[in-house]
Amino acid sequence: MIKFQSQRAAAVMLLGLLAGCSSAVTINYFQLPQPAISTSSPAVDAPVLVVEPVMVANYLNSNALILQTSEVQLVKTQQQQWAEALDQQLNRILLRTLAAELPGYRVTERPVAGAQRLLVQVEQFHGSEQGTVLLSGRFSLMPAQGKTLPGGQSGIVQQQFQLQMPQADDGYPALVAALGELWQRQGKDIAQLLKPDTAKIQAAE
Repeated sequence: MIKFQSQRAAAVMLLGLLAGCSSAVTINYFQLPQPAISTSSPAVDAPVLVVEPVMVANYLNSNALILQTSEVQLVKTQQQQWAEALDQQLNRILLRTLAAELPGYRVTERPVAGAQRLLVQVEQFHGSEQGTVLLSGRFSLMPAQGKTLPGGQSGIVQQQFQLQMPQADDGYPALVAALGELWQRQGKDIAQLLKPDTAKIQAAE
């Protein structure tokens, strides 16, 4: 009788383990689309733009993707996660985007004394149940020591930004692709402020 009970207990344990394996949660990992690396070589005396590490709101400082389920509720997804810390992805993509858009600059994340500096803070970076993705935040652009920005500004330029767009398709892959597109678009918008020709036109207006 004892032997039968032991065998039965072992069988129950085995079934429990098999059930646990069959119900194991699958985690899907995502990364933002990566822009091409610029192959241009700026001149040695080219102006330097130092890109400070991108800062993200505390609720975004997580491996989970964020989904807005109502006007006031945000949910951290359990099975949809970033393969790499979000702030590191945003920083790398911003560097690549600016380098591609500003071939006349040396874009770097390394500190350079007296160089132009860019600081970006991201406040929203998530999708919604309605299929819209949102990006918002602010950035500060500081001119090089003793110089002005291409538009003639001698002080710090601070701007807020807010972008949104519908997903091209349903699902989290489309959500991540749309977020990546918005982030690259914002990087290009910032680059416009540092292009001499564009800055002159804006200053004239």
